[in-house]
Amino acid sequence: MFELFDISKEEQEKILKQARRVLSGYRHLKRAYTLSMPQAHTQHYGGVSTSKTSKTSNESPELIRYLELGEKVEKIEQAIERVENNEYLKNKYMKANELSSWELVELSGYAKTTYARKFNVVLFDFAIAYGIVDLSKYEFTVETVRISRAQ
Repeated sequence: MFELFDISKEEQEKILKQARRVLSGYRHLKRAYTLSMPQAHTQHYGGVSTSKTSKTSNESPELIRYLELGEKVEKIEQAIERVENNEYLKNKYMKANELSSWELVELSGYAKTTYARKFNVVLFDFAIAYGIVDLSKYEFTVETVRISRAQ
């Protein structure tokens, strides 16, 4: 599937499974974030530490949880924004109403197998953007293509 990288099929499946797991939890994470401290949406908490080691007595556990959830949600959203053709991920994982598989395929305008292949590529791109895949562990295979002008 990803011919450019020297990654085994088993490793590819493992990477895609981790990416799906992260994205599948997005709606729950976003809901928990929204519900954890609703009044915090109207306030700005600048300079509040989210580090577990540097908590002070005046920082409430609810505020810390809210900020940590916010960081997780933001990290996922930023990774999705860095992915080309991210509408696949947004339609499947970020919309409030969950679409069925056939609705997603129909929405894309592609055949089911083409949609699945394109979706896996986008999912792999998300895995790279989110940090699931460390590209420094893999070798790239590059073929030289020679182009000549017709005389």
